[in-house]
Amino acid sequence: MTTMSHELYLPVELVFEGSERLPGAAGAPLSVRFRLAGSEDVTVPGFWDGGTTYRARFAPPTEGEWTWEVVDAQTPVDVGSGSFSVTRGTSRGPVRVAHRFHFAHSDGTPFRPIGATAYNWLHQDEPLFSQTVDAIAEAGFNKFRFMVFPQGGGYVEHEPTLMPFEKTDGRWDVTRPVPEFFQRLDRAVEVLGARGIQADVLIYNAYDRGQFGLNELTEEEDAVYLRYLVARLAAHPHVWWSLCNEFDQLERPDERWDRTGELLAEIDPGDHLRSIHNWIELYDNSQPWVTHASVQNGSATTDFGRANLYRDVWGKPVVLDEIKYEGDIPERWGNLDARELVDQFWITTVAGCYASHGESFLTETGSLHMVEGGSLKGESPARLAFLRGILEEVDGPGLDPIDKWDDPAYVAGVPRQEYVQYLGRSAPATWTFRLPIGVPGERPEAGDVFEVDVIDTWNMTVTPVDRRFTLDDVQRNDAYDRASAPIALPVGEAIALRIRRVEA
Repeated sequence: MTTMSHELYLPVELVFEGSERLPGAAGAPLSVRFRLAGSEDVTVPGFWDGGTTYRARFAPPTEGEWTWEVVDAQTPVDVGSGSFSVTRGTSRGPVRVAHRFHFAHSDGTPFRPIGATAYNWLHQDEPLFSQTVDAIAEAGFNKFRFMVFPQGGGYVEHEPTLMPFEKTDGRWDVTRPVPEFFQRLDRAVEVLGARGIQADVLIYNAYDRGQFGLNELTEEEDAVYLRYLVARLAAHPHVWWSLCNEFDQLERPDERWDRTGELLAEIDPGDHLRSIHNWIELYDNSQPWVTHASVQNGSATTDFGRANLYRDVWGKPVVLDEIKYEGDIPERWGNLDARELVDQFWITTVAGCYASHGESFLTETGSLHMVEGGSLKGESPARLAFLRGILEEVDGPGLDPIDKWDDPAYVAGVPRQEYVQYLGRSAPATWTFRLPIGVPGERPEAGDVFEVDVIDTWNMTVTPVDRRFTLDDVQRNDAYDRASAPIALPVGEAIALRIRRVEA
């Protein structure tokens, strides 16, 4: 029996040598049962990785002495059992839904997603592949969306030579995965994890445009591919699953997406976050397999009070994964200026939601960053990193709308503890101290003392107001400091206010 030492949450990889893989075999060639005294057993599928090599990956969720044994092997393998010791390290574990509308790592550390997008990144050659990772990491993005299958259609100028499957009689054979393709995917996910970036993996492809034919898989073929993909990637703690980008571009009934999502939830031993992204038609994100809503809506974040309605409908975290892009192309989805995009991120924030960035400046190749990746050109990434820093300082699970029913100021925060009010792209000359009172949450009380920071969202400054404020008028729906003079603001700038209670 082989003994290893391993870090909590990180993948344990077992490598086996067996006989040559049988052509056309669609199921897992073996499974491995992992056991910890006092806990339920966890069985994970193994996968073929070329020649006579098989692997099984497992992310231990608990410290202690684990044992494992091979079960249901379709091929004889050289090692049948072993053990390893799991101790706590630096990994915070997978990101989960926390406090209904937010996210946190397994160890309880809140996670505030500020995402980026480059759909066809996986299929780019060097140095573009590595330049992309460097760019998004240096910009401070902590979630990255990309597709497994290659993208076809407009602005796609690079056609990969490496494809995910072999062909049989002119058709993709999902029972014959190409190990080199999926090994490249492994490395891509690992590179993101090493830079502290969550890998938002888009599983199926609505952008084939008939170029490759990978959009023509049957539901049964989809399932074979899905099982193989999950077996390879599910042990990585930083993986998120997205069934498809703009799922409604594919002519498939919703029931098929329902079944596929349910299968994903069933077979993933890591129970990762799961979503599906829309084009025009919204998916029913109340489905139990969906952990959070991934939404495209170009207008939901252009004004206050819109995006938070998605939270109320589905009762789940909402990530606006496409709110148009900063760029210079003629299409309406790709020509926002930086100030517009930053403004929409702040509107999203006070709606208690999250958003993803994309950049659509035309590159030298005739493509776009949100297609192929590369260096970033826009002015918004630095401002979004600044926003992420503000969110990281929130003392609580996240920002929630305080009074969803009728707050003209659309203030978000943690009741009685911390509040954020975004005044939009053109601040007034002054602001008079006022807090909304919502339900549920702890109500402010007369005598509560607050400090206020003036946040310039474009110039990226935080300026404390040089006095404190004490509530002296607490009504049913609002609370005020009537005795204090209004705060002078940099009129016309894009300003937010952070209001935090302090000890008197």
